[in-house]
Amino acid sequence: MVKDSFDKLNDGQRHCLRLVLAHLNSKEIGRELDISPHTVDQRLRESLRILECNTRFEAARKFAEYEGAEPYQPLIYQSPDVEKTRESSILGGSANLAKEIENNLIAGASNVENGAAALVFEKPQTRNYRLPFPRYRGEKNELGSVERLGWVIVFAIGSAISFGGLLAGLEALSRLAG
Repeated sequence: MVKDSFDKLNDGQRHCLRLVLAHLNSKEIGRELDISPHTVDQRLRESLRILECNTRFEAARKFAEYEGAEPYQPLIYQSPDVEKTRESSILGGSANLAKEIENNLIAGASNVENGAAALVFEKPQTRNYRLPFPRYRGEKNELGSVERLGWVIVFAIGSAISFGGLLAGLEALSRLAG
């Protein structure tokens, strides 16, 4: 691939190709760059023509190789929103926390019998349910159909109880006035 063909790509096409390499679809890329999914598709079609590729992933892979980036992600998918360990050690973030946890686990493995250490892991207290509305701006609704149906039933029962309480209160007021 000639360097001139990569130089023909504009900044928008380059951003789209980087996000394709991060396994984002057109809608997600559009949200990320604040443009329409149709504009994303148009930029990617033009990139395919310039780089003479058949698929967007092939074009993104070639572009990543040209930039010197790693063209393939590791076997375990890691979101681009997760901070990297090099940066976090500088900022005192999760790398220091990981070291602290590792040291606590090693200290907790003091009961050694017959050459085997026993560790006890505690499950963190987290919510097991997801809310039907976004908590943060831009968060996607990822509820399944069963979860959606469950929330609809919860709201219906809550509405029925509220309406029943309202009717009971109105009846009590009418008896007092009567």
